Amino acid sequence: MNTVSYIFEDNLYLNITNRCMMACPYCIKHKWANKFRGSDLKLEKEPSCKEVIETIGDPKKYNEVIFCGYGDSLVNLKTVKEISKWIKENGGKVRINTAGLANRYYGKNILPELKGLVDIISISLNGSNPKEHNELNQPMFKEESFHEIVKFAEEAKNYIPEVVITAVKFPGFDILKVEEIAKEIGVKFRARAYLDNED
Repeated sequence: MNTVSYIFEDNLYLNITNRCMMACPYCIKHKWANKFRGSDLKLEKEPSCKEVIETIGDPKKYNEVIFCGYGDSLVNLKTVKEISKWIKENGGKVRINTAGLANRYYGKNILPELKGLVDIISISLNGSNPKEHNELNQPMFKEESFHEIVKFAEEAKNYIPEVVITAVKFPGFDILKVEEIAKEIGVKFRARAYLDNED
């Protein structure tokens, strides 16, 4: 049975798609191909909004309800918006974990569509320049992706209360350069351990 939602600590995670704008070789879906935190996150089909909402129950029970699975939830924007609206109407707090390429993917600024629906957006930036980012993450839009993500993070401040750039502590990777980028554009920064069980 595919896992559409799973609990870790005080948060509920929603796994709504396995599609992504990146092909990161270090992604958890390769290391924990069958199970992650005890759950099978490989989807045979993407769940409907109704199916996802039925697994949530009372969203107020959780610190955050987080869109985070084996793919980038913003590939499935319509579903994210509908579920987030329901969570907010029922007193929950919404966070999205994303690669930050949704605007480029859709060819428009999608962030206004998330205003009032999302409390926190966490954007992965694993690379301190276009070449390094392309090599580490193998993104859909190649070296152009780096600047697209930085621009997305900066723009997100206008629509979402809390914006966080995250970076993985790869061996030999100067994560402080990414932290500097976050500071320059005025968003928060969080370092993540390499190949661990964090979100």
